[in-house]
Amino acid sequence: MDSGFRETLSKRTPIRYRNWLITTNTIEGKLWIRWQHPQDSFPRYSYEVGDKSLSEVIRYVRFLIDLAIKLEENAPEKDKK
Repeated sequence: MDSGFRETLSKRTPIRYRNWLITTNTIEGKLWIRWQHPQDSFPRYSYEVGDKSLSEVIRYVRFLIDLAIKLEENAPEKDKK
């Protein structure tokens, strides 16, 4: 993970990954990574950083976003909007 990506998140500046919005949030003193589908108006998904490194959590979030995109691309036509 590049240092620019980490710096951007640590300053709480939203970033985009494959058109998804990724932000950080502190809840009860714990750091959470939140991400939002391009068609949603708020971040539905979140993951606590906890004992893991920030870069490890970001890799996992990117994996989940890539998986969601792949699933959307392979959805039957009747399910697509």
